[in-house]
Amino acid sequence: MTGGEEKPMLFAMSLPGRAPAPLVSVVLSACEDPRWPRLKARLQALRSKGRRSVRIVDVNCGDGGLLIRAASHARSLGFLAIEAVGLDSSTCHIEDARQRARSLDDLAIGLRFDVGEPGPQLEAEAEFPADILLFEAPTRLSPRLRGAVRRAGNIALRISPSQRQACT
Repeated sequence: MTGGEEKPMLFAMSLPGRAPAPLVSVVLSACEDPRWPRLKARLQALRSKGRRSVRIVDVNCGDGGLLIRAASHARSLGFLAIEAVGLDSSTCHIEDARQRARSLDDLAIGLRFDVGEPGPQLEAEAEFPADILLFEAPTRLSPRLRGAVRRAGNIALRISPSQRQACT
């Protein structure tokens, strides 16, 4: 490279005890999620209505790949403020998600990953419902949990564990 040219930035993620994985693996795994097409369409619809901010909550987010990709996609659509919250009961998953989230360097994207159980977290989310709620749910939802899902987000994109296994 000469004088004023900038070098292209290449990202890789490294998790404790694992070899670095390219950032593209986050994008590919998110795009393989069966909720991805509907999630993209919902973000586009919100943006087409003139929305400039969006709040996305992912309950049972796993390693955060889908939520991180959704936040990045929202930014590419022109959203100026993206709040993205991931919740999972696994400390290991949340640590992985936080590590992946460090690859984003955009002040318009606020990513947060918390450890917690779905029921209480969904109830807490009802106070300020998400624009989009992503939820990996058990096959059968109790009436209480079903009600919490309805109150926690305006649009719920749900997947069951059996649907997740069919994708892998």
